[in-house]
Amino acid sequence: MNAEKYPSIDGVSLDEAQAVLKSSQTDMLGLAEVIRALDCDAEHADTVLRSFAASGYIKPVLIQRGRFVWEITALGNRLCLEKKRKRIDREKVDYTISQLIKRAGLINSDPSRLQRITLRLFGSALEQREDYGDIDIAISYEKRLLTEEEKLRIESALKTRAPDPSHRNYIENLFAAENRDKREIRAFLLKGMSHVSLMGDDPLKLGTPFRWLIDHDKITDKRLPVSEAIVRPNVSSQLDEEASSETPIPPQTIMKAKHREVSPASKFPAVGLHMDFEDAYFLEERKWTPLVDKNDNLVPNNHQNEPRLKFAGFQHLCDVWKKPMDGVDMMRCALEWGEEHGAWTIDLAPWVSISRNYKSNLIRVGIIERLMYFRVGKTKLQGSLMPVTRRRVSKIDLAASFAVGEALAKMYREARCSNMPAFSAEIYLPSLQQGKLPDFPSLLRQGGFYEGAFEGLISAELIKVEE
Repeated sequence: MNAEKYPSIDGVSLDEAQAVLKSSQTDMLGLAEVIRALDCDAEHADTVLRSFAASGYIKPVLIQRGRFVWEITALGNRLCLEKKRKRIDREKVDYTISQLIKRAGLINSDPSRLQRITLRLFGSALEQREDYGDIDIAISYEKRLLTEEEKLRIESALKTRAPDPSHRNYIENLFAAENRDKREIRAFLLKGMSHVSLMGDDPLKLGTPFRWLIDHDKITDKRLPVSEAIVRPNVSSQLDEEASSETPIPPQTIMKAKHREVSPASKFPAVGLHMDFEDAYFLEERKWTPLVDKNDNLVPNNHQNEPRLKFAGFQHLCDVWKKPMDGVDMMRCALEWGEEHGAWTIDLAPWVSISRNYKSNLIRVGIIERLMYFRVGKTKLQGSLMPVTRRRVSKIDLAASFAVGEALAKMYREARCSNMPAFSAEIYLPSLQQGKLPDFPSLLRQGGFYEGAFEGLISAELIKVEE
């Protein structure tokens, strides 16, 4: 990550900050995303969010008679989209720029295009340095002045190369030719140019220096001469305007919700109470995120009638899953912690099973009627934390099952199960000598993927997937 390009964040690396920003599915960022990405509690997550805000990556928003939220700024979005690249030298930068200029010239002389483009260079490539992370190019599109006949001819040709129109809505169909034209232009410009960042940002609005690479006259449809001079806008940047118009960071941005505190060992009826793995993060967010009253003051929320809120923060009671250990060792420690604290996980027999096919992607611990299973994805872990053999549940029960779930996911990923074809495996944990499962794809290639291939493997087989 280019530290010169982005302001530093107190207590968080730029790589960690990017991971947090990428975990958000909207333009908002909350405690849940930070807790999940950094494996921390709500109070530390709030400190991180305030550091983000101080560096300009997010800003506080007061929604009247609603909740307090953090909104991702333009700077935050840029960091989120930043790609990690190997550093390049000045010679590579100059060669890349010359190729972009040639390709842009071809695009702007192509009679089969609906649009013409302009390119402006900004960022670190304007300066002389020892090395560079990427080459920032601002691209803008201008519609050509065409007769109706020419326009229809070009649009028809573009639409034939676009995806099936039945998969597009009305608006997408309306702009299908124009969007296809843009995609093809970008693809042509970027082919083989891994260090180029094409952005729609206007350097003038950003208030950042830039140099013209390609300019075009829409009236004459001809290339305009450009200067080597660097343009330095004498205007306030979009980021500065955004910062000056935002709500000041409140002195306090987390408040404990009004609800009855309970002890970790207190038991509650499990009937009708559902708790998934992902709920651990959102319960903490709901417990600590304040509301905004009619006077724009932050006030604690009230969840007296939300029974699940009493369990908020349960995952931090057992910190086994936060420790740097291999998956099998983590599973053993999680089960031992559960037994020591009387958690429901003592009901689980120490058998682990893995099942992969075209429909499911599961890892389990236990046997029939005393079973706990999760779906392991690239970034998510999905599954219920609730006991199936007990009628009452406590924070300790959920903390133990959360640690078991994290251990199962670690075992699954360490064994590179996602790289396997459809297969199943049964493993007896007490027999395992190593701290993690072996690399399953390597075992398969070596012909060692069979019962007893390693100590603790009870059965292993490839599953024939029907066509």
